[in-house]
Order: sequence, then C-alpha cells, then structure tokens
Amino acid sequence: MTGPGSASYNGKQIAHGAKPWHSKAAMVNPNEHENPTPLHSVGRVLDSRWMMAFAVLAVLVAIAWALLESDPRARPGTAPGVAPRMATIELLGVPRNAEVLLDGRKIDNTVFGVTPGTRHALEVTDAEGRVWRQVFLGEGSLSLVVELRTQFTEVEVTPRGAKKKPD
Repeated sequence: MTGPGSASYNGKQIAHGAKPWHSKAAMVNPNEHENPTPLHSVGRVLDSRWMMAFAVLAVLVAIAWALLESDPRARPGTAPGVAPRMATIELLGVPRNAEVLLDGRKIDNTVFGVTPGTRHALEVTDAEGRVWRQVFLGEGSLSLVVELRTQFTEVEVTPRGAKKKPD
C-alpha cells in the first residue's frame, strides 16, 4: 500500500515520510515465494522501457519503409502488351465551330484521353478571335471550363498626312 510520500515493492513498504528520497530506508528484496518470476526470465529483461523503445523503433522503420516505397519519381509499370490507363479530359463550354488545339495539334473532340503524368497545353479559338489557353497535368479525370476572352493588342494609328510625333 502506498500513500503520499511512501512507496512499496510487492506490497512491502520501503520508505516513509514526506520526502522518501531523503529516507535511509533500505529496499526490501522479496523472497522467492512472494516473487515467483526467476531472475533471468524474459519478463525481467524486457521491461516496459525496452518494450516502448522497441515499439518506437518499429514505427520509425515502418515510416522509413513507406517513404522509400512511395518514391514520387517512380511510376507504376505496366505489363508488356497492356495499354496504360489514359487520363480523361473534358472541355466544357466550347462553342460550335471553335478550333481546339492540344499541344499545337488540332483535335475534333471535347472529350479526349492523354497519357497520365504528362503536361499538355490546350488552346481554344472561336471565329470571332476569342482565345482560351490552359496548361494542365494529365491525372485521372479532369473537367476544364472554357471561357473565351478577346485578346487586346495595343496598336498605334496615325491619320494620313499627319506627322508622327518624335518620342
């Protein structure tokens, strides 16, 4: 039994008073009848501190293993003769008769597939000259909303017969 300022070992009180570390009481060694665990048993060798250290080490090894397995540069390999799974891209809001360019090549569909993990450039232009451009990374399924905007260019115009101002 223990209370404030006292401690026990296998039910035997070993220190008394408010400050047990100042006490001169000797630690009582239990006899073999009170402590049936042999001195060289696994229970004495692997106490809770060693078990906690082993558990922390196991967690650290598992984290290191997971980090090594999830190398971002590694791409999943495909078996020979099996086509790689394509990333699906869908363009929403493309006007009729608009020209759609994927990496500078004209395509006729607004839903198409690209190789996963590759970067591509899209450009949509309508008959009025409005343009929409987007660069994307092909992963999974992607829907892009096309908003065509007029591209403005600054043009200097001088009337005929007028002299140009010096800069």
